[in-house]
Amino acid sequence: MSRYERVEDILRLAIEMQNSYQGFSIQDIQDEFDVSRRTAIRMKDAVERLFPSMEEVENPLSRIKKWRLNKTPLSKMISFTAEEIAELENCKSMMKNLNYTNRCDLLSEIMAKIDMLNESKSVETDVEALLEVEGYAVRQHPRYKMNLMTLNVISDALKAFKYITFDYENNKGETAKLKIQPYGIIYGEKTYLLGYNEEKKGFRYYLLHKIKEPKVVDEYFDKDEKFDLKNYLKNSFGVYQEKPMNIKLLFSKDVKDAIKDYNLHPTQKQKVNPDGTTTVTFEAGGRYEICWHLFRWGKDVKILEPQELKDTYKKLLDEATRQI
Repeated sequence: MSRYERVEDILRLAIEMQNSYQGFSIQDIQDEFDVSRRTAIRMKDAVERLFPSMEEVENPLSRIKKWRLNKTPLSKMISFTAEEIAELENCKSMMKNLNYTNRCDLLSEIMAKIDMLNESKSVETDVEALLEVEGYAVRQHPRYKMNLMTLNVISDALKAFKYITFDYENNKGETAKLKIQPYGIIYGEKTYLLGYNEEKKGFRYYLLHKIKEPKVVDEYFDKDEKFDLKNYLKNSFGVYQEKPMNIKLLFSKDVKDAIKDYNLHPTQKQKVNPDGTTTVTFEAGGRYEICWHLFRWGKDVKILEPQELKDTYKKLLDEATRQI
């Protein structure tokens, strides 16, 4: 089942829970949508998160819990603020700036639907005022060019849980035809496809700008339901999957305000020292990517631990200075 079908099922469940006087139990959801008990519970929880007006139906003659939505039309239960719409406009502008035009088109469709739901024209005026003050989001930085057709093909494969084939050039300049199970796209200075390579029996990263002639294969794969992209990446810095190290950094007092609101890694912890410096600790692998990032902080950062990271940093600095 695709993600779109799951969304449709949750919306249909919300509509049926609104139209049901007796309400829906977990077993009712299982029977109606032919899903497991765990999935039925997740669907019920999803509707409850989206529509807080869900209520439990009281029935003294039965111990089975059932839930329903009140009779307020679903469209009336959702409202959009000027700030939310303005943020979507900013996101749309940033996506366009990053050359992700397929995402821009999708955002445009979403915003058109929101506009149909919004009855107040004052919101539209407020949005214009906010955008005039804040401006559109712009991300100006060097980046690799991406073929939009490649991104669209990968997106189609991801949504359908189908294999994808493409020609890929490795670091040695050799090109091979690959057949991959796509699991996600990771955006950054470089954009990667994360896919499961059955031949290598493991996950691999593939640079989008190196993928040529991508095609969706009319063949489904069984995606690992336990796989979570955020959990997969949490012990890496960027996309580098190495054995995690306990990193300890010291930032000077000159960048105290900058580092306070800066997120180096999801597992990071910060401590402001009495002398105004800031100690940042986190656990991650990816020595080279960590060092490349630390270069940006120049003299305002010092590596305290581990020695392995210090050695890599010094090696890269020595190699760079030899080019001067």
